[in-house]
Amino acid sequence: MFDIHFHRRNLPHIYIPERSYFITFRLKGSLPVNKIYELRNILKLKYKALNKSEIYNINKKFFAEYDKTLDNSKHGPRFLTNNKVINIIIDSFKFYDKKDYELVCLCIMPNHVHVLFTLLEKSRPINKIMQSIKRHSALQINRYLKRQGSVWQPESYDHVIRDEDEYFNIIRYILNNPIKAKLSDSWSGWKGIYLCNDLKETIE
Repeated sequence: MFDIHFHRRNLPHIYIPERSYFITFRLKGSLPVNKIYELRNILKLKYKALNKSEIYNINKKFFAEYDKTLDNSKHGPRFLTNNKVINIIIDSFKFYDKKDYELVCLCIMPNHVHVLFTLLEKSRPINKIMQSIKRHSALQINRYLKRQGSVWQPESYDHVIRDEDEYFNIIRYILNNPIKAKLSDSWSGWKGIYLCNDLKETIE
């Protein structure tokens, strides 16, 4: 039986050790208020859903709109393309690699981050892991940019990977995000990409 951790902020999250998770989080203030309300209205449809399949499709629709909006948004800060900031974020995730999870890949976009990792057997719950990563990276980013205030939006979007096909689809989705957003001609040419060595030959 899986040891399931439940954490609630604005949305419920279920955490299952030794499963792979796709997580997206963004800079604070990166979406206009009116768009946030529109996105929340999509999620409200889950209260009328009749089964798990409908809930899954609603979540999928929400994330597609959420990610597209972030890719196109000119609202708020967009300093994640700074080379030093990119290194801070990647190093923050690498610090917990082999401690809480196996880091698979990540993509740092101008105002948000996608990451995929697999929890280890004795890992902390995802909310604790992400709090540590956000706290450390925010401190380093503010220090480097000589700024103050919050860096990250508290809420994150997370999705547990269901099977091997979805696992590789998510990897390709993460790597192709800069191409889809018309920021790069190839994922390997985007400086905000990290891919674990075990997968480089498989994906390429």
